[in-house]
Amino acid sequence: MRAILVPVPGGPDALTLSTVADLEVGPRDIRIRVAAAGVNRADVSQRQGYYPSPAGAPAWPGLEVSGIVTEVGSAATLFAVGERVCALLAGGGYAAEAVVHEELALPVPEAIDLVDAAALPEALATVWSNVFLAAGLQSGETLLVHGGASGIGTTAIQLARLAGARVAVTAGSPRSSRCAANSAPTS
Repeated sequence: MRAILVPVPGGPDALTLSTVADLEVGPRDIRIRVAAAGVNRADVSQRQGYYPSPAGAPAWPGLEVSGIVTEVGSAATLFAVGERVCALLAGGGYAAEAVVHEELALPVPEAIDLVDAAALPEALATVWSNVFLAAGLQSGETLLVHGGASGIGTTAIQLARLAGARVAVTAGSPRSSRCAANSAPTS
């Protein structure tokens, strides 16, 4: 299959389209024909040579994908061939196909474009694990989101509102930072 490799770390031009062996599908895995892959900070760091693939993951970048299930492992029961999914990966999403444990995939409703769905897994997993599992946000509580204009921030805002929480948000820009610094009292 075809995959995007990084033979020598560097800028975007370090990404090289190559041919690699097909990935094996384990008993609880699904194979996904990749429609789109998300671009995460870890993917950029891997391209730059600062973030190696975790043990057991493919050598190429890609932490999240969306696409169509083309194969299910012998013990996989959550998805069927032909279903639309997005998935969180340990790596290897920058390829024609990705293989992932079925529990790390989510169904993608027909109303959501597969390209858009590729950006969902990392943000959803991060917000859910931090805001709801670790912090235990409940309906009626208030969530303060720093960096509300970021991908994680906008996801946190939407999920918190769906859960019935109030949301307060901070956001900034280089201009607003300069203005705040310029208006600070001097001694």
